Amino acid sequence: MNQKANTIKWLAITTMTIDHIGYFLFPSVVWLRLIGRIAFPCFLYTTIQAVEKTSDFRNYILRLVGTGLISILVTSMTGNYLNILFTLAIFAVSLKYPSFFIPGLLLSYFTEYSIYGFLLGWAIYLMVRKDIKLGIPLLLLVHIDYINSIQIFALLAVIPILLPFEWRLPRFPKWLGYGYYPIHQLILMMITFLK
Repeated sequence: MNQKANTIKWLAITTMTIDHIGYFLFPSVVWLRLIGRIAFPCFLYTTIQAVEKTSDFRNYILRLVGTGLISILVTSMTGNYLNILFTLAIFAVSLKYPSFFIPGLLLSYFTEYSIYGFLLGWAIYLMVRKDIKLGIPLLLLVHIDYINSIQIFALLAVIPILLPFEWRLPRFPKWLGYGYYPIHQLILMMITFLK
C-alpha cells in the first residue's frame, strides 16, 4: 500500500470511529455523524488499492466476508444486520471481474449503503483510475437522492482522494484493520450500556 492509500486508510478509520462514537454515545451530536460520512468513500478507495495490489484476491475477499460475518454478531445487537464489509466485497469482485458488474449491482441492494454504495465505488474508481470526467457525473448522480441528507457530506471525501499528497503516517497494521471494525463497535456498545 502506498503512502497516499495508507493516509486515506487512516482517515477512513478515524472518521468511522468518530461516526460510531456519535452513533453509540452522542446520537444528538450531528456533527460527529457528518464527519463520519467521509469514511465510506475512503474505504472504497482503499478497496480499489487492495484489489490492484493484492497477490491473493480470494484471500482478500474471504477476509472481508469473514470479518463481515463476525461483525454481524456485534451489529445485530443494534438491530442492524448489515455492514459495509459485504458492500466492499461485492464492489471488489466487480472490479476484479467486470462481468460481475450487473450481478454485483443487484446483490448490493441487500447490503449496507445498497446500490448507492456500489455505484459510489465505481464513481471513485472512474475518477482515480480512468477519467475524472466520467467519475464526477456518476458521483453527483448517486448523491441526488441525498441532497437533503447528511450523506451528502460524503462528497467531502473526494478532496483527499483526488488531491496528490503523501503524508508519512505509520503503516496501519494489517492484523488490526479487519479486527478493528467489530471490536471498536463492541467497545462502544459496552460503554453505551454502562452509561
